[in-house]
Amino acid sequence: MIKVQVSLYPVGQEKIANLQGLSTQFLDEHALDYDLQLGNTSLNTTIAGESDEVWTALRHLFQKNLSEGHDVVMVTTMTYWETVSE
Repeated sequence: MIKVQVSLYPVGQEKIANLQGLSTQFLDEHALDYDLQLGNTSLNTTIAGESDEVWTALRHLFQKNLSEGHDVVMVTTMTYWETVSE
């Protein structure tokens, strides 16, 4: 499983309110745990789940903003762990 903290920052004259986050519907459909926060200078999301689903969510988040013409910087902090079976 992977847990990721991802932050989107607007570039230049772009406003934080214009950025698109991951919808709760998208997160629920992909069985991801999440916490969404809108800061003064960034859009912050923590997501956790199966590796493929988390990578899909990150790609979707970045591409969604690019396709809508938003200039963004995306910063991620990622932790990967395996379940140890006994």
